Amino acid sequence: MIDLLIVKAPLGTPQDHHEKRLVHVGVRRLSSHKVRPSITFINGPLTAAQMEVRYWIEHTEGIPLAIASVKIPLASATIGQNYAHAGLDDIRLEMRCAAWLVKIALTACGFSEREIHHFIEHARTDLLELTWHTQTKSRNAQRNLMKRTREAFDGLRALSSRQDVFVRDVDFRERNNACGLLVTLKTGDEFRQYPKYDQVVAKTNKGKSKYAVAPSIRPRAKELLEAIDTHGRNEIILGADTLAKLGLSHPDTWTPESLRGAIDWFWCTAGLNVEDSFDPATIGDAARQTLTRYKAGDAVEQSLSAATFTRHRQEILAAGGPDIDPRAAGVMDKLRSVGRQLAYDKRWRVPTEFRNLVLCDATAPAIIEELKQGLEYVRDGVLPEIADETARDAWLVRWNKFVQSERLWDQQFGIQAIGR
Repeated sequence: MIDLLIVKAPLGTPQDHHEKRLVHVGVRRLSSHKVRPSITFINGPLTAAQMEVRYWIEHTEGIPLAIASVKIPLASATIGQNYAHAGLDDIRLEMRCAAWLVKIALTACGFSEREIHHFIEHARTDLLELTWHTQTKSRNAQRNLMKRTREAFDGLRALSSRQDVFVRDVDFRERNNACGLLVTLKTGDEFRQYPKYDQVVAKTNKGKSKYAVAPSIRPRAKELLEAIDTHGRNEIILGADTLAKLGLSHPDTWTPESLRGAIDWFWCTAGLNVEDSFDPATIGDAARQTLTRYKAGDAVEQSLSAATFTRHRQEILAAGGPDIDPRAAGVMDKLRSVGRQLAYDKRWRVPTEFRNLVLCDATAPAIIEELKQGLEYVRDGVLPEIADETARDAWLVRWNKFVQSERLWDQQFGIQAIGR
């Protein structure tokens, strides 16, 4: 379900060892408020998917505080592909995988166990991307779905001057019969929709893949791609302010129920949760009279004051009624149709035969155990107890490659040599 996340937290006071493994930066250079954060890229140990660590110094009442953020492409860094995702039921397992990757990334940057523990305890989420697929029967149906989604959001965009319409921008791009939609809300949160199959094939053909598909998945990657050939991929990107408002800043608060609430909030804010039934008796007399006049063809937006018109409109909308703004003609029906088809409950479920290709209960426990063992190995040199010799050799190849690529045991710049 989680494709990408960014977490941020303080590490404590700046230390001399902070500058020794961060890329091209010294702590003294970070003392100014105007200096950009240092950015260090780390190729993940399991799939080489790139993680990003940013480091900067903030001042509170004149006291410097070291801050870090970690960007994790979760599916790519764990299972080796982000073609498809399981649902919310596996969110706690995804969170545990993310926590171990964060610890490994911070360890690779030279931070101490105490600093990393402090980071985990105080972590706040800056960005969370939730993903699911809508299945269609053909490429034409896929394109029609995206066209209708665009038209629905374009209709809302035309109403964006109203305070109760939260769509700020709609960006639709099409190239070589592949299209993509990006909707930005006034809250800064985003909705993306595109055909994942086309994106993967295009990047592969151009040699732009940022990571290697895991060896265990590579033989069946084509099968999975073919299964999602006609899918529309839906992505909700929630920012720090919205997550704080919903009480979801710290990953410990993430549960299937709480993140389902976040999806419902987005659906409501984006205007996609249009109700099927509407009872005029549920609204006040004045608003009901305005609705009657609207249905009779009266230009109620001209005969009422702006404040009264807005109040009646909001009351009618809140009860599931039609939008009486003349610019919204037809928009509600489009929103109702699109909202139903794209809803999380209507998502494509990963078939049983593909469960071992996505991050879920079938794959996450082994990944969590390997990340835990790997951290102990790179930090303390502790070898895991793996009975099968072939599996043990493969494990050592993976983690020794990570150690070498990140120079973790370098005599001068290694994590043990920098005096944490």
